[in-house]
Amino acid sequence: MQPVIGIAGLTLQSSGGPFLAAERVFTGSTNVRAILENGGLPLLLPAAALAQDAQALLSVCDGLLIPGGEDMTPWYYGEEPLPVIGAFRPEIDEAWLAAVKAAAEQHKPILGICKGHQTINVAFGGSLYQDLSLQEKALGRPVIQHFQHYSRSYLTHHVQVEADSHLSKVVGAGRIKTNSMHHQSVKQVAEGFRAVAFADDGTVEAIENADGSIVGVQWHPEDLTQSAPVMNRLFVDLIEKAAAR
Repeated sequence: MQPVIGIAGLTLQSSGGPFLAAERVFTGSTNVRAILENGGLPLLLPAAALAQDAQALLSVCDGLLIPGGEDMTPWYYGEEPLPVIGAFRPEIDEAWLAAVKAAAEQHKPILGICKGHQTINVAFGGSLYQDLSLQEKALGRPVIQHFQHYSRSYLTHHVQVEADSHLSKVVGAGRIKTNSMHHQSVKQVAEGFRAVAFADDGTVEAIENADGSIVGVQWHPEDLTQSAPVMNRLFVDLIEKAAAR
């Protein structure tokens, strides 16, 4: 049987007339395709349902994908919002944090992408820079471009993957090329995790726990499955760990 991979859902207020204007639950099509094409069965998990009973929803899943989204609410890592922050949605964050904690308690593998990577870090007690300009001041060096233009499938900057990491077994050690669409980043890495990939400006580009069952990446591998096929291995890794349970 193919393992079921739950995808934490977002909501979108659509417009267009009396029969079309409504709030809808969604995830990106590339998330669905990346799971399907690499041997898993995707299952969209509405945020409202996760907020109500994440344990029950995760009990029918073999693994969890936390995708990209809006900014993380800073309350959850002990800060108030600064002027540089973008839109944040506490109701989504509460649901996604509950999903991460439920999956971890049930010993199910997790892959976090972009905001999902940041959500994992916050769920286990880590913190974020609300904007890369704050990271620049803290680290004392300028940041490179992290919000690319044009196609999401473009490879826009390099990331250095640590050789002794689970991630290196998946995508290889050393310098790899990624896309990039974010303005927040991991600041303090959560206890029990370590940073295992970095951009040239010091931005934490990936974290993982001790046994590699929980991995977060700052880039968007779901949009690189054709332009950088090695990124498929992140989904294969998640699905194989889910199947092994």
